[in-house]
Amino acid sequence: MEKVSVIIPVYNGEKYIKESINSVLNQTYKNIEIVIIDDCSTDRTKDVIFKNFKNLIGKKIIYHRNERNRERVYSRNKGVNISTGKYIYFLDYDDIYTKEYIEKSIQYLKGNDIVYSIPRTFIDFNGNILRISKKRVKSLKELIFGGNIGYPSASAFKRESFIKYRQEYLFREDWEIFIRAYLKGLKIKLLDKNLVYMREHQNRTSRNIKFLKATLKVYNDYLNKIPKEYKAIFRFHTGEIALRYGDLLNGWVMIILAFISNPSLLKDDRLLLSVLKRGFRIDRAIKYYFFG
Repeated sequence: MEKVSVIIPVYNGEKYIKESINSVLNQTYKNIEIVIIDDCSTDRTKDVIFKNFKNLIGKKIIYHRNERNRERVYSRNKGVNISTGKYIYFLDYDDIYTKEYIEKSIQYLKGNDIVYSIPRTFIDFNGNILRISKKRVKSLKELIFGGNIGYPSASAFKRESFIKYRQEYLFREDWEIFIRAYLKGLKIKLLDKNLVYMREHQNRTSRNIKFLKATLKVYNDYLNKIPKEYKAIFRFHTGEIALRYGDLLNGWVMIILAFISNPSLLKDDRLLLSVLKRGFRIDRAIKYYFFG
C-alpha cells in the first residue's frame, strides 16, 4: 500500500480544522501522512490541533508553522516539499473527505497524473448540506477551459506529476494549474462519485474582487495558448465573472465575442440565464467602477 500525503494549509481555522483532520484519519485507506501548514494563524488553530491530535504529531501528522503569513499557494507547495508520500492530495481546512475518498480515487492515479473528483455536495459552516449539484458532467476540456475545475480538496497528483501552484496566482491558482497541466500533456482523470464535501461561507474567495483580477490574468496569460475550439467558452467564463463583479463593459465584450465565435453557446439556457441575471446589475457596475 503506497503512502499518501494529505496537505492541509490552514489560516485561522480553529472552527473547522478538527473536523477536516478527522475526515482524513477516518479514511478506509490507511497509509496516510497528514502535513499541516499553519500559515501563521492568529487564532487558536495550533491549540486545537495539539489538544486533539497531540499523540499523532511527529508520527502520522506533521505540523509546520510558517514564520509569517505566506498565503495558501506557498503553503501548499511547502507541504508538498515536506511530505514523503508517493501520491499528493490536498484538503482545504474547511472542507471534508468522505471516508472512502482516497481508496476510491487512488486506484486511478496509477494510470493517470491527476485525478479530479467532481464536487457535488456543498455544506454550510455547521456541516449541514446546502445543496447537491446535479449538473451534467461536461468533457474534461470543457471543464478546464470553461473555468469549472480546480477545487484543491478534489485534486490528487502523482508526486512526479505535481507541477506546483504558481505564486503569482494568489487567486484562481487552482484553475490555472489545470490549464497548465493540460497544455503540458499530463493525463487527467475525472471522477464523479461525490467523494468530497465543500464548505461554503461568507469568507469564500470567490466573493473577493481579487478573484476577478486573477481570472483576467489567467485569461490574458492563456488565451493565445489554448486550442482554438475552446477559446469561446474561455472568453465566456471570463466575461461571466466580469459581469458578476460589475465590470459590465469587459464582461459584455467577452460574452459577445464568445457568442460570435461559437453561436451554439446561445442554445445553452443555463449560460443565457447567467448572462441575463448578471449583465444588467447597474448597482454592481457603480460599485466596481467608482468604488472597486
